[in-house]
Amino acid sequence: MDDSGKAGAFSPQQVTFLLSARGREALAQVASPELAQADPVTQVSRLRRSFSPAETSALLTLARLRERAARKFPQAHRLFFTPEALEQATAFPVALHRAQEIHRRSPPGPVLDLGCGIGGDTLALARFRPVIAYERDPVRLALAQANVQALGLADQVAFRQADWVAELDAGRLPRAAAAFGDPSRRRAGRRLFRLHQMEPPLEAFLALAERVPLLAVKVAPGVSESELPRQCRVEFVGHQGVCKEAVLWFGLDALVDAGPRWASVHTGRGWERISGDREPPPLGELAPGMALHEPHPAVIRAGAFRELCRRLEAHLFDPQIAYLVSPVARRDPLVHSFRIREIHPFSLRRLNRRIQVLGLGALELKKRGSAVEPESLRRRLKPVPGGRPGVIFFTRQGDRRLMLIGERLAEE
Repeated sequence: MDDSGKAGAFSPQQVTFLLSARGREALAQVASPELAQADPVTQVSRLRRSFSPAETSALLTLARLRERAARKFPQAHRLFFTPEALEQATAFPVALHRAQEIHRRSPPGPVLDLGCGIGGDTLALARFRPVIAYERDPVRLALAQANVQALGLADQVAFRQADWVAELDAGRLPRAAAAFGDPSRRRAGRRLFRLHQMEPPLEAFLALAERVPLLAVKVAPGVSESELPRQCRVEFVGHQGVCKEAVLWFGLDALVDAGPRWASVHTGRGWERISGDREPPPLGELAPGMALHEPHPAVIRAGAFRELCRRLEAHLFDPQIAYLVSPVARRDPLVHSFRIREIHPFSLRRLNRRIQVLGLGALELKKRGSAVEPESLRRRLKPVPGGRPGVIFFTRQGDRRLMLIGERLAEE
């Protein structure tokens, strides 16, 4: 991510130390069981025997970042991070998915990585194509260079410390088969939600889209429909149960098979793709005994209800509520499924009575289209100690405020 001016936790001097032979040897020492399992005071005391306060701080900070990064990067113990860059970095399965899509859809040639940050996406792109990576911040650039070297990809990547927008305006941006951009969506610690507020703003990417065959731009998953450029197509990416990001794709010739919007969701079976549809999904009844399906958030953002209804032989019970129901329970990796046992108008007294009658203990509370705040309500509920698990949905059908009592179905 291009986030110029925010070097994170490390000064240039600390980065120079961490990347030196002495620093790398010290990192191995910090990662040893003897020191890694010691308490913080002991760690600092031992390191201060050989290293300055600034060097000790850098070593311990990077060691902790590597532990945190293991959730995003499979070889985190070999990589270099800053706190802010790690927080903003794309999880590697997502970056690899996007790199494969860029490789599959674009003509032969190098890929531009514009605002590469510490190189999370660069590492994925370089597995398939030569990469020309731009970054303005010298600290992040140095860490990105170290990361591609650590994974043996240095021959695949040419780094440029420059503002790619200025290079584009001056006609110096090299020719490429595709480009990927991850503009900053923060300013002075505040999140930015509009495409024209990003750094660089949308206008810079629209200019770039006219000069490369394929362009992918990572934006916030909550991007407003009204802001989307007419010439782009939108992918909503789901990972670990969350809609992580949206990607604006430019280059219609390369995306003739894509449709205007779709969701790509990482599941236990790999990546699942489902297309959105502007046609309304089918509507039908809501009754006890039905299966209720909760779509993945990325599927909801993509508006892929019609296709999902077809797959599950399901329908919506309200056009504004993103729950699907079907007479027969069917498994699908894009939904969590439940069995509806009872349906009642909302009433706290009645809910507590039914909890007792049904012997429900561990309660999972969910809402959609309801003003009820489940966690605020939880302390007023009276579950049965040691009772069986249950799920309560607070929702509506038209103007009717409903509570659905059910159970979670086992997933594949």
